[in-house]
Amino acid sequence: MEYALDNVHLAPHPIARTQATAARLLRAGAIVLAAPALTTALIPSQKGERCDHCHRAPAEGRRLSKCTGCAAFWYCGTACQTKQWHAHHRRICRRYNSYAASPEWQAMPPEQRTDALLLSQLLLEAFPKDEFDIAGAARRSDAVAHFFDLRKGPVVPDSAARIPLCRPSGAAAAPQDIVEDVFARFGNNNFVVQSHLNAYAHGVFPLASRVFNHSCVPNCVPKYIITPTELVTMEIVALRDVDPGEELTLPYLDPALPFDIRQRALQESYGFACNCALCTFQRAASPLPPLPAAPAQLAALETRLCQYVSAHVLQLDPSAPPPVSTGADAFSSLPRAVLPLLGAGYLPALSERFSQASHEGPYDQALPIGRVLLALYAVLYPPNYPQIGLHALELAKTAWNATVADARPGADMQRLEDAARHYLALAARVLGTYGPEGDAGGPLEELRALRELLA
Repeated sequence: MEYALDNVHLAPHPIARTQATAARLLRAGAIVLAAPALTTALIPSQKGERCDHCHRAPAEGRRLSKCTGCAAFWYCGTACQTKQWHAHHRRICRRYNSYAASPEWQAMPPEQRTDALLLSQLLLEAFPKDEFDIAGAARRSDAVAHFFDLRKGPVVPDSAARIPLCRPSGAAAAPQDIVEDVFARFGNNNFVVQSHLNAYAHGVFPLASRVFNHSCVPNCVPKYIITPTELVTMEIVALRDVDPGEELTLPYLDPALPFDIRQRALQESYGFACNCALCTFQRAASPLPPLPAAPAQLAALETRLCQYVSAHVLQLDPSAPPPVSTGADAFSSLPRAVLPLLGAGYLPALSERFSQASHEGPYDQALPIGRVLLALYAVLYPPNYPQIGLHALELAKTAWNATVADARPGADMQRLEDAARHYLALAARVLGTYGPEGDAGGPLEELRALRELLA
């Protein structure tokens, strides 16, 4: 199948099917590709909180309209309800409540329920007249054609047969070979849809799945654009300047996950072992030394990490000189002494400590914890990765809250205000590169409000 894309060339790849390369110089923050959703489904906790079609949350004082047929789908207006009705809901409306009450459905965890509904909708959209012909389905639309151009992923035998499908009453059962064919392409090609990095839905975006390979050191990331009356769109954003001919990659999972977990997830879901620069580094460093038990020794490792990051990766403090880059990825020159901090349990525990202290206080304890977490993010994530920007914003808010809560005069107050401005500038740079996404407001609005407070 031919793909005519403005910013991307599909070129041969020695291992993967193809690779996406930049067709021209792409600046940081550029939208590399816009990929429309084929179908989406809200996660259970978001049902009734967002429009089931366009994903908009209702404005304050407004309520969503419930489908009068099944009372299980909600819409922001008649345009969205009509579009989803014609897409697939008219065929399952009467059937949905008995489906959701079935023992098979009830036995599934929430994320599997979302994927079961997503798979059901995908079958209805690909084969609306129950004519189960893949070649014919691929002629219906570009999105369906792109879906059937995806490679099949590794599938456990009979796994598709164990997924309960929501089929119209009286409709012919989907042939098992068709279900298995769709499922083999579906399982490793649906995305977690996010607003401000908070998951709220699952979606199938075949064009993005077909075009981009994975890297744990990506130069692009996805974001999701919510537009009234339309299905959500995935936009692929360049994190840095990308030269013509350079491969464009996405992270299929969180690069900060432990090495073993990333490798296992990629092998099970996609059938490959990742050999990106981060995985190669962590593979060579395995097994990692254990964290020291003594608090003083752990604090010394954290200090060493922050010293390295401040010198070579990211300016952690407003009074520090700008870092001098080593010219390579941040992790490649990481001192061996701090490798225990890359262990599986350290980052989640550190993040939890910061979250608790930054929300409940004392704020003066939250700031040094958050500083270490920022240093670790700067090592594990590529520059301008959105998590770095969101964490810098949290640090800026924490420093501001400390000035309000403690009201300490003189040098201490100035130090906190300087820290708030420094972290705010970092957050603005990173989140400005990422750009608007998800729900209205959010981090970009918080940046504006905090900038006014610090003016």
